[in-house]
Amino acid sequence: MSNQEILIFITIQIAMVCWAFWESYMEGDTGWTWNPKWWRIKLPKGYTYTAYHIWAFWIFAPIVFIVLPLISAGFSWRLFWLLTGSYLFGSVIEDFTWFVVNPCYPFSKWNPRDTLWYPWFTIGKFSLPLSYIAKLAISLIIFLGPFRYS
Repeated sequence: MSNQEILIFITIQIAMVCWAFWESYMEGDTGWTWNPKWWRIKLPKGYTYTAYHIWAFWIFAPIVFIVLPLISAGFSWRLFWLLTGSYLFGSVIEDFTWFVVNPCYPFSKWNPRDTLWYPWFTIGKFSLPLSYIAKLAISLIIFLGPFRYS
């Protein structure tokens, strides 16, 4: 990974930390449920994905973090994989940081007992949100596979 690629990765992580700050102030202590007017996509076991999260994380962010840089710099598979892997990794950083910086929702509630808006994977006393595992695994696969060999 070149110095420029490392800088791109770090810049995306910093942007995602900033996102966590504004999102924590916006959502307060209610996380994904703060606006009852949002439409929701129902997921298994009673979980939902909100309109905000669809628009923010699946439409807006990929346009800003992936599409716009590719348009500006010109398409290359290496840049595409760098941006995609960095964004997926950053989305985990953003979500975790939300719990660290949120003035209304203490970090002590970052657990499957208190944070019920997404599924958790638990082994013994260790728990992680299932989305963290999936996104980190995909990011790792990208960086060890297509990014490395492009």
